[in-house]
Amino acid sequence: MAIERKKRSARTLFESGPLFPWLLLSVVTILFMVILYPTMVTTKHIYQLGDVAESDIKAPKDFFIEDSEATAAKRRQAVETVLTVYDHDTSLSLNLGLMIQQSFGKCRAVLEADREVLWIEPSGDGETDLSEISEEKESIHKQLQKLRGEFAEGLGITVSKGAYNILEKQKFSQDIENYIIRILSEILKNGVVANKEILLRETGKGITLRNIGTGTEKIVRNLKHFYGVDQAKTMVRIIAQPLLKELNYNLRNLIVDFVQQMIQPNITLNRSETKARREKAALEIKPILYKIKAGEMLLREGERVTKVQRLKLDALQEQTREEKKFASGFGAALIIFLLLMSTYILYLNPQSDFQRNRNKNLVFIASVLIVFFFLARLSLPFSASLAQNAPFSLSAKSLYFGIPLASASMTLCLFMGLDIALAFAVVMAAGTAIILKNSFDLFLYFLLNSTMAAYWTQCCRERIVFIKAGLKIGLLNVALVTAIDIYAADITGLKLLWDWAFAFFGGIGAGIVTAGIAPLVEMAFDYTTDIKLLELANLDRPILRRLMLEAPGTYHHSVI
Repeated sequence: MAIERKKRSARTLFESGPLFPWLLLSVVTILFMVILYPTMVTTKHIYQLGDVAESDIKAPKDFFIEDSEATAAKRRQAVETVLTVYDHDTSLSLNLGLMIQQSFGKCRAVLEADREVLWIEPSGDGETDLSEISEEKESIHKQLQKLRGEFAEGLGITVSKGAYNILEKQKFSQDIENYIIRILSEILKNGVVANKEILLRETGKGITLRNIGTGTEKIVRNLKHFYGVDQAKTMVRIIAQPLLKELNYNLRNLIVDFVQQMIQPNITLNRSETKARREKAALEIKPILYKIKAGEMLLREGERVTKVQRLKLDALQEQTREEKKFASGFGAALIIFLLLMSTYILYLNPQSDFQRNRNKNLVFIASVLIVFFFLARLSLPFSASLAQNAPFSLSAKSLYFGIPLASASMTLCLFMGLDIALAFAVVMAAGTAIILKNSFDLFLYFLLNSTMAAYWTQCCRERIVFIKAGLKIGLLNVALVTAIDIYAADITGLKLLWDWAFAFFGGIGAGIVTAGIAPLVEMAFDYTTDIKLLELANLDRPILRRLMLEAPGTYHHSVI
């Protein structure tokens, strides 16, 4: 029941009143304009720099002109006022101090857990067991040696065996820990920058120093007081000299080495934030515009076109581009509408066979037109992109020759007949030529190959006919592009070969496309072609086999 309702609704659409053809023509025209509109190109510049004006040009209306150079200069100035952003990690000193405390604390914990090693209960005879003391000390030593890797990892540095042994002898003294933290904190408090050379480029302007923890910012202009990484390592020894003068040489070197290894930059360049702020500053600068009044003289006859005059002409053209684009698109759609109307009146309306399913046939024709107009529209950017990115010299026009537009007339001829297919071949060729930037030679190319494609498909009783017709169209296309290239005086060897190749494959493609969409059209519009009738008359079909067995006389008459 649902299928029957769908069929009745479709039948109602196809059997609507006499206004339906004109409504459908209007819809096709609107869709053509939608497809065409993005391809409308702007007009070329009237004059180039240095050309002599042939007549006076006045402003037809008020319009604004942007002084791009002044705008760009103002934006550059705004960008230059934005200071480079550096991030200051004030928590780095605290974090490193905690790491030092934890690492030293773990080692001291081992010593404190075994502090009984420092005193041993006397034996019964009042003498100390020296072997027991030695074993306990050896046990503590092994535990501490096992912690060496963890100790170095906790500090994030390399700790040699000799340095670790010194710390073990000093029992990982709290004083050593405090010296390392104090010197490291003093260095980081001053600020260590990753690349001081880049920082010093901002001398005179200053930088924006942003505190990562609090998010506060301040402008710093004295940049020389910050340490570079190498400079900070040198300052470690200078700062440590008065603090560690009471310690022995090896211990002083150990503390200095540890601090030098642990130094990290806590002031880093934030490129992304700097870039974002500069882009924002540039965008906040509005274009500098000058108003041109209606009637103002833009260019006088006999004058050479200067840069300022060319700027005015470009601005006028840009502001009137959309109006011209709409007018051109509307004019092209009107041409297609008149072509469709004339074709309907001359070829479709008088035909009695066409009138039986007039509206269904019109929907089918309109569908074919829209599909192939859309195909031509898609091929425009695709061809341009492929020609631009090809690793060899290739023209976009060569790719246009490969559009299988002849398939439209082949499909129409298969279901509507040769007369209707020839009439709509003109419409298809004209519309496609308009979409492909008003190319007259492409109009002739598609018109001739579409009409001949319809002619070679008119007697189609086997699907192999599509492929044979495609081969013929391919050869015809080769001849057509040869004539077009000779006419255009563009017969360079490589281009001609590419034109031949795409033209030939365009013909083959038309046959393949037609063979592929013909069954879909038969199902969608419930058409019956000679091919379908021959398939139905196949004697191997179950219904005919049953007829042969149950009613041989009727079967014999059917075969006859």
